[in-house]
Amino acid sequence: LDETLSAAVSSAFAEPALLHPRMSTQYAERSADPDRPETMTYGIFSAGPAQEDLRGQARGGSMSGTTKLASTAAEFWIAKAQAEELTALPAKGDAITLIDRAGRPVYAISAVHHTGMGDLNLILVREDETP
Repeated sequence: LDETLSAAVSSAFAEPALLHPRMSTQYAERSADPDRPETMTYGIFSAGPAQEDLRGQARGGSMSGTTKLASTAAEFWIAKAQAEELTALPAKGDAITLIDRAGRPVYAISAVHHTGMGDLNLILVREDETP
C-alpha cells in the first residue's frame, strides 16, 4: 500500500532536483565532495510558514508576553524508490538545486530524516544568493 501511494503522490507532485554532495572544513567555504558525484533525483518540495517560540532568561514579570519568530520551513521528500536509486545518501551540508523552478533556487540540507518506511525527508535552508 505504501509503495502504491508513494508512487501516486510522486507522479502527481514530484519535481526534479540535483543533489550536490559537499564537504566542509572549519573556517572554509563548502566545496564539492570528490568521493560522491552529483545525482539527479525526484521528490516533493514544500515550503510554508513556520513559527518558533523564543525562550530565554526572564525574571519575575519582566517578560509577561510571549515572543514568536515567524519563518519559512522548507522540506524535500524523497520516496523510498527514489532514495534507493541514489548513488550516495544526502548528508547535512550538501546542497540541492530545484532545476525546474524559476531562478533554479539552491538550498542547503540542514538535516536528513530517515523514515521507518525508507523515505528521506530533507530539511532545507535557502542558500545566499550573493555571488
